Amino acid sequence: MDKINQGTANIIQTKKTVDWLVDHTKVNVFDPMTFQGYQRSIDKKHCDKIVAYLSKEFFLPTSIICASRKEYTEDASLYIVDGQHRVEALRLLRQENPARYEQIKDYQLSVIVLEKAEEEVEIDTFITINKTSKKVDTSLAYVLKNRINYNRASKDISISKREYLSVELAAALNASGPKKSELWENKILFEGAARQTPQLISLNAFVMSMRSLLYSLQQWNIIPQDWDSQEELTSCIEDLWTITDAIWLVVRNKWPDLFDSDIEKRRIIQGSIGFSSLNKYLIQNLKQQGAHMNVSEFVEHAALWIQAIQLPSSDWLPGGRFSKYSSGAGFSIIAQELMASAGKTFS
Repeated sequence: MDKINQGTANIIQTKKTVDWLVDHTKVNVFDPMTFQGYQRSIDKKHCDKIVAYLSKEFFLPTSIICASRKEYTEDASLYIVDGQHRVEALRLLRQENPARYEQIKDYQLSVIVLEKAEEEVEIDTFITINKTSKKVDTSLAYVLKNRINYNRASKDISISKREYLSVELAAALNASGPKKSELWENKILFEGAARQTPQLISLNAFVMSMRSLLYSLQQWNIIPQDWDSQEELTSCIEDLWTITDAIWLVVRNKWPDLFDSDIEKRRIIQGSIGFSSLNKYLIQNLKQQGAHMNVSEFVEHAALWIQAIQLPSSDWLPGGRFSKYSSGAGFSIIAQELMASAGKTFS
């Protein structure tokens, strides 16, 4: 066991047997009921591929990175920061192929331990390691890191709930499959800024804007955010998917020439400028409507509000009139113009 000198961080380089890792490690999985943990659940299909490999071969040269909340000892229980699928595959191998597991249980793996690490250090390390990997989703860590910052000022997790819903909505809209969004499939970039990519908006911009709209949707009882079960949470995300997909089909029908085969025309309307400005426009209309409504009623009202806008599609083109408004203040200016063109007041 060696301590690695990196300033103030306590980093230990050691090695552990397969059997030790299976018995002494766990994953800090996110729980949407308590908002504890920061990693998504283990991907069983990914683990099955590793199990198939381990059934014939054993070559795992990359270190397993773990964290110890207390001073590290040989019997410590560690949280896995990176390598959870490899360790889970070993755990599955013990269940599914005990004879092969018996052959490899004393093999050793390189292990790096972050000693006396607070959860924030775990989350930062997890994001740093995986931020360039398309195989690992760090979006929940994004939410939970913000939760830690909010908790320093307040124990209220309502903002974290809205961020979590926004992240899950982004993932659902972005996904391919039987139920896919015609306009949003693979259009949200989960890492970095969406400028020279096939995606149109970054996860951060999407979440920041949706967080505000979700606050209004909760105020008017359209999307309650006090779920007590996975079923209620799933229903909430499905309702959000329905709302967003339906509204953006109306946006496309309002300015169809922006949504032809040239995707570059959509960089403003469907990027952070358009997405954020239109959400502010919807929020202002909700304030003026001033009444509770269900999901279907909101979709109907939103369609009428968008159809009432009397501005040309050219305003939304790259290099067009709205393309210079790239800040929160700018989004408010656009929303004000949308309200004025629809014959409404902006407050």
